[in-house]
Amino acid sequence: MAPNLVAGDIFAWAGRVLWPLLRLTGLFLTAPLYSSSFIPARVKAVFVLAYAWALSLWLPHLPPFPDIPAVVLAQTVTQISTGAAIGLTAQLVVSAVASIGEIAGLSIGLSFATLQFRDTAGNTETLYDLMFWLGLVGYVSLGGPLWLFAAVAHSFQGGGLTPLSAQSWGDLAAFGGVVVNAGVMLALPVMAVALCINLTVGLMTVFAPQLNLLTIGFPLLILGGLTMLSASVLFMNGAIQALLDDAARMVARMITHV
Repeated sequence: MAPNLVAGDIFAWAGRVLWPLLRLTGLFLTAPLYSSSFIPARVKAVFVLAYAWALSLWLPHLPPFPDIPAVVLAQTVTQISTGAAIGLTAQLVVSAVASIGEIAGLSIGLSFATLQFRDTAGNTETLYDLMFWLGLVGYVSLGGPLWLFAAVAHSFQGGGLTPLSAQSWGDLAAFGGVVVNAGVMLALPVMAVALCINLTVGLMTVFAPQLNLLTIGFPLLILGGLTMLSASVLFMNGAIQALLDDAARMVARMITHV
């Protein structure tokens, strides 16, 4: 009896630590800031272990770790995917803000200016990088990392380990449209200025053919677009807050089914 009791205690404590550890691992794979390649892998591992240990002391009794390999593998995939889905909602918000720079760069003809960004596979537009960092700073300043950690903690409140429902995955896929919708809406002032400048320069070249489109229109287009983008940045804090609120409601709907 004693060996069985000891084994049961070990599996119970393993469940209390390993289930949060797996879900947090998924979170660190997709969430903004947590998944950044600027943070060393060892630092991420230390944070995941520390968070998992803290959750094991705070959470209610979770199911013990199973002793069947097939169940262990299935639950590992389930917990990692659940944490990844929670982190992906916030990543979509930051990507939506970053897409503003890409759309604005295409509108004003500044897409040729690229940088080798460490978190991407290839070259990215300079405005994309700037808006990405703006979105990331706004996300951090509004408490996004703490909110995600709290979401993972509350996802265990039911004490169960059921996977996300098909409806939750469908809602998450639909929420991905925020990247295009929010990006276009927030970049709309720059697109409007670019259209007006293009129309004006086009009419000028019709009535005054001696004017060079490249030497006059191109600098005006870039200057006007960057000026409007700089002015729009002052009003993006509220937009980022609204996007994070939508992401919070999205996560709340997902974790109710866990």
